[in-house]
Amino acid sequence: MRVWEVDPPAGEERLEWFLVTNEPVQTFDDAYRVVGWYECRWIVEEYHKGMKTGCQIESPQFTTEDRLKPAIAVLSIVALTLLEMRDASRRADAKTRKATEILCEDYVSVLSTWRHGKFQRDWSIHDFYYAMARLGGHQNRKNDHPPGWQTIWRGWHELQAMLCGADAMKMMNKCGEI
Repeated sequence: MRVWEVDPPAGEERLEWFLVTNEPVQTFDDAYRVVGWYECRWIVEEYHKGMKTGCQIESPQFTTEDRLKPAIAVLSIVALTLLEMRDASRRADAKTRKATEILCEDYVSVLSTWRHGKFQRDWSIHDFYYAMARLGGHQNRKNDHPPGWQTIWRGWHELQAMLCGADAMKMMNKCGEI
């Protein structure tokens, strides 16, 4: 099946795809459905890359299906969260959209306090994402490439540890230990 842009944006080269499918394509609606699936392929590829490269889904040492299923379920949620955050950080409104629209306020509180020494309630998705990348080892220099999956995963992992520590401190305060 051959698909192409009839009227590409000014200054852009016309997009053209040759798609191989096992779906019957007899009508325009059939073709439109198959193209719609293919358009989603890139986000699915990124999700799987996040699962393999970032979350290291192939690393758990579980040997039974009963043990693997819950681990895959949790890591799937993490990969989707990181993918959503990454994509949101690349949008035009990333510097004005609040991080708490995507993430729990506890994450923003802990990470912004780590970064600035105090809670930044109005932190943007851009601020959060690049602080988490810094936590994972990204230098955030002007000419650096955007952080990759491994860097984001390391930052997320460190943030989880920090959140556990913050929760422990809350419990100690609650119990009068501090």
